Amino acid sequence: MPELRVAMLTPHGDPLGRIGEPDIGGQCIYVRELSARLATLGAGVVALTRDRGDGRAPEEPISPGAKVIRIPCGPPGFIPKEEMFPYLEEFAQRANPYLARTGVIHSHYWDGGYVAGFFRNGRLWVHTPHSLGKLKQASLPDEERYRYSERIEIETAVYAECDRIIALTEKERDELGSLYGVPREKITVIPPGVDVQRFRPIAEKRALKRKLGFPPDRPIVFSLGRLDERKGFDLFFRAAAEVIRAGGQPRPLFVLSAGAGHPNEREERTKLEGLIKELGIESSVIWLGILAEENLPLFYGAADVFVLPSRYEPFGIVLLEAMACGLPVVATVLGGPSKVITPGVDGLLVDPTDIEALSTAILELLANRKRRETMGRKARERVMAEFSWEKVAQRVWEVYSGNG
Repeated sequence: MPELRVAMLTPHGDPLGRIGEPDIGGQCIYVRELSARLATLGAGVVALTRDRGDGRAPEEPISPGAKVIRIPCGPPGFIPKEEMFPYLEEFAQRANPYLARTGVIHSHYWDGGYVAGFFRNGRLWVHTPHSLGKLKQASLPDEERYRYSERIEIETAVYAECDRIIALTEKERDELGSLYGVPREKITVIPPGVDVQRFRPIAEKRALKRKLGFPPDRPIVFSLGRLDERKGFDLFFRAAAEVIRAGGQPRPLFVLSAGAGHPNEREERTKLEGLIKELGIESSVIWLGILAEENLPLFYGAADVFVLPSRYEPFGIVLLEAMACGLPVVATVLGGPSKVITPGVDGLLVDPTDIEALSTAILELLANRKRRETMGRKARERVMAEFSWEKVAQRVWEVYSGNG
């Protein structure tokens, strides 16, 4: 394949940031893993992100042929992505020298899209939204919706001006059309991927539970994500209370990995800790905080059921990770998971705001080990067939080449 030079624009999300730090989540994994796999296909990739002033190197390799470049802009320290707009023009100015030989600009999220608009100049411009402002706005009370007006204006311009859009799900493609008027033919649906070699089933579950300090005889219901109200961890705990009241033995343990990386998240943690006490389930909950990314496969491996309880989830890379590890999943029907999960085959779909439905789905899986194992095996097969990063990178390359 001919050499291709690609610039990933991801101002708020450092692809080599530590998962669980503020605004370091699924998008960062996406850019990192896609960049590495594109490099194996022969592309030269630079991922441009904001330097947070935390002492990290100005340049850092992702893999041979791909690297992160950190661009200083704005005041030192963390800036929430919702507050990035005043500094994006400075980011673009400082990023300009690194794009001199770039043939493809691949922007991510609305902030990356805004920056990409400064660099069109005949280059191919591909954009991946990762989430849609109009959907986020609709979930807010009326008095708070004004906060998304500027973002939505930027998104609308980006979708009109870019050459191609990569949607992560068919549902997102439909929403880009219905909410923003994007022509269907401008959008290619390519889901994010998972590292199927790193995330894989672990046979000795009891031994692994013991190694991680969990009671080996208690089933583990695991959830993972950013500490954000939209992730639905309050729904997870309310469902946990219902499962515990149902009285099954041995009593399951509900394990959450989510951390407070900045002051806004600490408020959410305090609220959830109060809910755990109110529900009286302290003895059945373990809150791990932020897990080191290299340890994630171990915790998926020790779990018996994975739950994704988001009030809305654009896609959910953690869902793919759990499935790749052979875990049966209970996932939100509100968003992208409905296009990944075949209900009753490789997982269960519920409206997590219906606590009875969520708790019933968890109980169903806990009560039937054979069904869990069959569903987990099918989940792994589904990920291997459609969601490895190698397959994803090949399809993105085809978009860059005008064939996608």
